[in-house]
Amino acid sequence: MSFQDEVKNIIDKTDIVSLVESYNITLEKQGKNYKGLCPFHNEKTPSFIVSPDKKLATCFGCHGGGNPISFVMQIENVGYKEAVEILAKKNGITLSSYSNDKDYESELNKQYYDILNLSKDFYKGYLNNTKDGQRAIKYLIDRGLSQELIDEFNIGLAPNEFDTLYKVLKESNYLELDMYDCGLIDKNNNGYHDIFVNRIMFPIFDIKNRVIGYSARIFNDEKNQPKYINSRETALYHKNEVLFNINLAKSDIMKKRRVILHEGQMDVIASYKSGLKEAICTMGTAINQNQVNVLRKMTNNIIICYDGDKAGIEASKKAINLFEQNGFIVHLVLLPDNLDPDDFSKKYGNLEYYNYFNENIIDSKEYLYRINLLNKNLNDNQVIEEVKKNIFELLSNMNSETLVNTYLNRLKDDLNLDKDSLIKDYNNYISIIKAPKYNEIYNDYDIPDYTEYEEIKPEVIKPKWNSIVELRIFVYAKNRGYAMYINEGIKDYFDALSFESQTLWVKLIDEYYNNFEKYDEGKFINILSQEECDYFTLIMEELAKDSYKLNDDDYGYNYDDMCCCIDKLQEIALQKRNEINKNKLNNSNESDSKKILTEIMNNKKRSLKLKQKNSKGRKN
Repeated sequence: MSFQDEVKNIIDKTDIVSLVESYNITLEKQGKNYKGLCPFHNEKTPSFIVSPDKKLATCFGCHGGGNPISFVMQIENVGYKEAVEILAKKNGITLSSYSNDKDYESELNKQYYDILNLSKDFYKGYLNNTKDGQRAIKYLIDRGLSQELIDEFNIGLAPNEFDTLYKVLKESNYLELDMYDCGLIDKNNNGYHDIFVNRIMFPIFDIKNRVIGYSARIFNDEKNQPKYINSRETALYHKNEVLFNINLAKSDIMKKRRVILHEGQMDVIASYKSGLKEAICTMGTAINQNQVNVLRKMTNNIIICYDGDKAGIEASKKAINLFEQNGFIVHLVLLPDNLDPDDFSKKYGNLEYYNYFNENIIDSKEYLYRINLLNKNLNDNQVIEEVKKNIFELLSNMNSETLVNTYLNRLKDDLNLDKDSLIKDYNNYISIIKAPKYNEIYNDYDIPDYTEYEEIKPEVIKPKWNSIVELRIFVYAKNRGYAMYINEGIKDYFDALSFESQTLWVKLIDEYYNNFEKYDEGKFINILSQEECDYFTLIMEELAKDSYKLNDDDYGYNYDDMCCCIDKLQEIALQKRNEINKNKLNNSNESDSKKILTEIMNNKKRSLKLKQKNSKGRKN
């Protein structure tokens, strides 16, 4: 039986009503169909219809859902293959052809997952069935957790003995080497021993709800002990890729179309118990590109809520920069009195925290303005000058004069300054302090002049894409070989594409072409969310109006034209990077300025070569 025959068999055998209800969605029978509240968006009046006869579960409000595979892809936030695997398991079907796929989970990794799952059950059982566990539960309840939350997060307790888990795993016939590879045991002169002893155990799950590691916390106020110990790097646990609570948060992230980023696990749990279930955090590391890539497959809206202390503010500033470079719409919440979410919810209650959070969401510019005034002695002239300089730098990167004037008026009031004097200081900053720094260094180099890209005007082209060429690649990508060639050419220049195009391109390359050799538009659309499908339709409509001749044959595949598109995208990416570098240059020291300037020069030279190569008969 072919893979596609197996997929059809799975869909035929799926009880769509039972499938939907298994995700805690309440349905009421209405005639032949069933009706309930949509799991993909917030609504008060049910518009989610489940049809057993048609095998469809679709929302008539947001158009989410579809056939069983589309429904699982969206509710679980997984790819096509993963959705098929989940449905096969639910129906007791073995995927013979699918199991030989190169990406299928290896038996070794399956063994690791089994060991970690057993350890999770052991720790959880020890917490709930021992005297030591009762003391740990009291500690957790005193910290504001309920028994329901303890169970929902699968929190456990490691015994105050050195080898209890080791013995349990050994009795289950697991090998010491595999236990070690999972980060659960170690060995010394006395033999094998547990790594986690007398600690409350927070299991870390991956996005597929599989245990991959632990965060272990002391609860007896032991001296000379770190508060938290996290799992070491293993085959499954890579701290730079981990997002705590992503397994529970993913459905709410998709439903609310936003994600909340905190600093620590207790902050995440505080938000979760307050009704903000889309909260996640990293595991003691700064947010990085790997984690951003995971999140942008689910949403491009993020709310950062870090601590209000100096470290939290610095971490927030770095996170703002990273997310905005990746096309996210960034908002923040700044809690009062340097409180973190855990402290705030314990002090004022869950409802007050929920209300404060939702009523105090601000954009990144407003946040950066406020923190420059936070905890400053505004009666000190030196402090006032420092604040002015920092705010001027913030304003200099704004494209709106109206916004700049608004903030200057606020700054006048906040610092109790004369408006005319403040405006003069700001203009001096722009004309004397800022601009010359760039020009003086830049003019030392012989850079050939060339015409910059013409700005894309919103009234001509919808502002979702940076250039028409990023749309054209989807035409050439209808050939699998060309799609892979384009992907190789733009993988290091992904920032040339808009967020929407990036998301669609990842779906095409990583999901569609991993399952199908030939392009079929119907099959491709079937794996898209409604939002992605709408954007794909918009692309096709825009290309229908494109006056440039895409190809010389009936299929849309012309090698020379395609290569020009790749070159143009590289050119756009280089230009965007130089804009970022110019802003960095204005506030860098002499050593960093030389490095940044070298990068600008190299980008300019590369961009010029691409422009000259692409100049004959090409249009933006």
